[in-house]
Amino acid sequence: MANSERAGNGTFGGKLHIATPDQADWVFEIDRPIVRIGRAEADTDLVLPHGWVSRAHARLYADRLPYRIEDVGSSNGTMVNANPLPQGKLLPLQDGDVIAIGPFRLTLETPPEAVEEEKQPATEEPGEAPDEEREGQGLAGIGVRARPRGRPAPPTPPPPPEEPTQLERQPTRWVGMPERASRWLQYLPPIYAEPGSSGDEFLGRFLLVFEDLLGPIEQLVGHFALYLDPNTAPATFLPVLDEWLGGLVEERWSDETKRELLKQAYWLYRARGTRAGLTRYLEICTGITPEIEENADGPHHFRVTLHTGGRSVDPKMIERIIERNRPAHTSYHLVID
Repeated sequence: MANSERAGNGTFGGKLHIATPDQADWVFEIDRPIVRIGRAEADTDLVLPHGWVSRAHARLYADRLPYRIEDVGSSNGTMVNANPLPQGKLLPLQDGDVIAIGPFRLTLETPPEAVEEEKQPATEEPGEAPDEEREGQGLAGIGVRARPRGRPAPPTPPPPPEEPTQLERQPTRWVGMPERASRWLQYLPPIYAEPGSSGDEFLGRFLLVFEDLLGPIEQLVGHFALYLDPNTAPATFLPVLDEWLGGLVEERWSDETKRELLKQAYWLYRARGTRAGLTRYLEICTGITPEIEENADGPHHFRVTLHTGGRSVDPKMIERIIERNRPAHTSYHLVID
């Protein structure tokens, strides 16, 4: 496939070899121009289920060569070949690059024709395009890729200075911080990561103490949305949600019952004081669909009948539920058989 065709329709055929903790490695086929990577199953192409992965973590662009990777504001960041990827910055990728997202390691395999083009020497052959249609003048024989025909020649980048300044050397040393160093070191001025300085190794290891102590709190703040969802909130946090919602559950109920009530709290409050609302409340708490007869023994009086089928129910609990959900001007009679 020609370069111009890939630029218009996407450079598909690449793969991501994914090393997963505690599971077998697997391969993700790149078959779309943009691969959205994250923890959430909705609006995500590549799902990496782990607490260290944000709901929307990164995007891989495969619309043309080279592929590019972008961190879209994740909590724990993205690493490419052990180097931090700044948020919002597009970084070109090459065949064999390793992308680290949480505990996952994604090794990129570009399409075979892309690898062949990168290895093709930029030498002049009879019948090829003239010199002005090739890039990399004077670099023949070292694997410079020929520029596709029909596009204007890109400007020639200026040569790098022979001796980089101290300011230009800092990012390289910043990326090459000691292996056993806290990732919090990146938030300090770069001078603390200079090799040979007082912050080279000692400060990186010293910050590990605070990262271990405060790491769980950082994770809680970064993923607090999970605590607000009854489906994913820890069991110890369910009483807090119940208190915020006005006390719908009882402590001795199962976690499944508590989660179901908290999920339907909005509807239950809207239906409070109605036969439908009381019926649904009792169904969730007992697993039995009650029979509710209005005006059974006179105006504003209703009868609640539970056919247990031999199952054990707590009459006191049923009465507490009815008291919380009946209209104030009504009375009731409970029948359990």
